[in-house]
Amino acid sequence: MVENSDEKYLVFTVQDKQYALPSKIISEVAVLEKVFPLPLVPGYVRGIINRYSVPYALIDINFLFLKDASAARKIIVLKEEVDKLAFLIDDVIDIADLNPEQIMKTEQEDGSISGFFEWNNNHVLCLDAGELISRIKQDFQQ
Repeated sequence: MVENSDEKYLVFTVQDKQYALPSKIISEVAVLEKVFPLPLVPGYVRGIINRYSVPYALIDINFLFLKDASAARKIIVLKEEVDKLAFLIDDVIDIADLNPEQIMKTEQEDGSISGFFEWNNNHVLCLDAGELISRIKQDFQQ
C-alpha cells in the first residue's frame, strides 16, 4: 500500500490575492469580534483578540505585505502550541490536498512566502508560518 503524502492547505483571500497555510497549524476560522488596540506595536498588528480567554495578536496580512490596512472581518487563528497569532482574512476559498511536489519554490526577500501552487486557475501563495512568526517576533523586539 502506498502512503498518501498529501497535506491539506487552507486557501483564503486577502485583497484579491489567494494565500494558503497548512491546515495542521490552524485552530479555527472565525468572524472578527472585538479588537483591543495595543500601543507601540508594528502597524500590521491590529491589537489583541480574545479566543476562549486566551489573547492572540491580530495580524493584518495585507498591511504586513502591502502597507495597506484591510477591512476584512474574518480571522484564522493558529493553534496555541504554534503561536498565539490570528490573521485577518477576507474569506476562505477551499481546502487543497497537495503533494509537496505541487508547491513551486519561490525566492522572496523576507522569506514569508515559501512557494506557490496552481489552484482553480489561480496562483496561491503559501505562507511560511515559521518565517512569519520569526519576523513578527523580531519586529516586536525592535
